[in-house]
Amino acid sequence: MISYAQNAEDVVLARLFRNQTAGQYVDVGAGHPTEDSVTKHFSDAGWHGVNVEPMEREHRLLCEERPDDVNLQVALAEHGGRAPFFEAPLENRGASTMSRHIVERYRDQVFTPVTVDVTTLADVCRRHVTGGIDFLKIDVEGQEEAVIRGADWEQFRPRVLVVEATEPNSTVESHAAWEPVLLEHGYRCALFDGLNRFYAEAGDEAALATLAVPANVLDGYEPWRWVRRIDGAQAHIKKVEASRVVAEQWAEQLDSRIRMLADRARALDPERAEGLER
Repeated sequence: MISYAQNAEDVVLARLFRNQTAGQYVDVGAGHPTEDSVTKHFSDAGWHGVNVEPMEREHRLLCEERPDDVNLQVALAEHGGRAPFFEAPLENRGASTMSRHIVERYRDQVFTPVTVDVTTLADVCRRHVTGGIDFLKIDVEGQEEAVIRGADWEQFRPRVLVVEATEPNSTVESHAAWEPVLLEHGYRCALFDGLNRFYAEAGDEAALATLAVPANVLDGYEPWRWVRRIDGAQAHIKKVEASRVVAEQWAEQLDSRIRMLADRARALDPERAEGLER
């Protein structure tokens, strides 16, 4: 398996859903359709879902690469409306956020403020979800509580939740504000992987047990970034080898041309040609 996710979250999920040939996900804060994507593996496997991403560039890429998904260019919160959103520079797109407080942490970077449409997770599910949700992923840079409080946990109950549970780019855990909502609605935490907390319903013992183990070498996965680098190196080697073959062909043609000219020289002036050869 190739893991596209930032922290191998897709490996843990794939372990639980390994025998499931189709499914549905909801990805809140979907980001790029490939880089650091928790849902890329499942999309490639034939799953479909709803991707929520307020950034124009990432939303456009999702539409291009996931045309069979529902791709929404909105932000989620506890209530709908319009709100400011701060887009991070290209090299740090994952830090984009609705929180001014978080933006202030990146004093050496320039964030671009834009105004985005805002809706709730409950509304997204009512409008775009048909059938059960196999897993819901929430990664919204400090706005997890607002997204969770804007859900309808009675009507829409994902089997698994994956929620970023540390303050952005830090090891400080942030789940205390929103985890009680999930516990109140019958979910239990199965795993904290250092970045995310994985939840399943309290009675789903199979899911809780399977999710409890973090991604590890026995899962037999390769990180996509490594695979990309290896593929790039192999492509470079092929180019070098092709260039070597072309150079050898040119050298053979040049040698043949020199021999032909030498033969002509001998035919025109044998004595001079013999002297040059000496």
